[in-house]
Amino acid sequence: MNYLIIGDDEYIRASEISKIRDKYISPKEAELNFSVFSSDNIDAIMDSLETVPFLASKRVTVVKVDKGAGDVFLNAIYAYLKRSMETSVLVLTCDNAFKDSANYGKLPKEMQIIKADRPDAESMKKWIIGYFKKNGADISREAAELITCLKGDDTSGIKTELDKLLNFASGEKIETSHVEKIVGRTVTDNIFKLVDAINAGDADWAFRILKDLYDQKKQSFEILGYLGWHIKMVQNMVLYSSKGMGIDRIAAEMKYSPFFVKKLYDQAKKYSKKKIERWTLLVLETDKDIKTGKKEANMAIEMLIVNLVKEPRMSGYYAGS
Repeated sequence: MNYLIIGDDEYIRASEISKIRDKYISPKEAELNFSVFSSDNIDAIMDSLETVPFLASKRVTVVKVDKGAGDVFLNAIYAYLKRSMETSVLVLTCDNAFKDSANYGKLPKEMQIIKADRPDAESMKKWIIGYFKKNGADISREAAELITCLKGDDTSGIKTELDKLLNFASGEKIETSHVEKIVGRTVTDNIFKLVDAINAGDADWAFRILKDLYDQKKQSFEILGYLGWHIKMVQNMVLYSSKGMGIDRIAAEMKYSPFFVKKLYDQAKKYSKKKIERWTLLVLETDKDIKTGKKEANMAIEMLIVNLVKEPRMSGYYAGS
């Protein structure tokens, strides 16, 4: 069996490679029967594929296909697949750009396709919950949603955060407050300041805070995630407040400290229904522009802040609706 792992999620591609390796060879056998090559080393690839396994039934050869892999590589692979050895397992791994190659259309007919696309938000939340369950731990859906908001579709980055949370929890159920603490309270505080600056119409202040976030090594998609999460928290605050709930009860519902909820409560007073909808739309448009490559990430975030600062400043829950 030969495999083509294709998609833009590097973590999923790496995980699928590990699954295939472990399916055919043991860790001990892998020492002499598992090889990884780049697609520009076609001679070494062919040598590996045509070499009989050493003290094992299979040899696994992984090829990381470069974006510029040309006809020489593709024709050689296609020719091999027509006469592939039963003792060799070929695994090609590449991002979706490989589909633009002229000879790509021939490969799916000869190989088993494994998709490695970036998961959507709902799939990511299910994966997070499943990961904790698999490791004998529990996480609330709200906490899983917060992780997704803060880390986007960075599967590898999310995996790192999940491992931190597992070590931190020690059997305790993970709630949103734990996520906020582990991911970084300083960053959350800066997001509150950033939103305050935007609501005050102070672009200079907002861009100073943005610089602070970059200095903390936060990526554009993380900053965007924080802003998206903040808007969701404001929406929840408006909902709870409209039901006549006080800060202590809201804190219990949201599983945050009353101090945190009081800060959010004070900010939510500055949002009308139209303003929440407008902010949500601008954040979603920015996310789309970054993911589709329409705008460079840092530039997109800066343009988002400029547009948010320009938004009319109204006060009172659902004012102007």
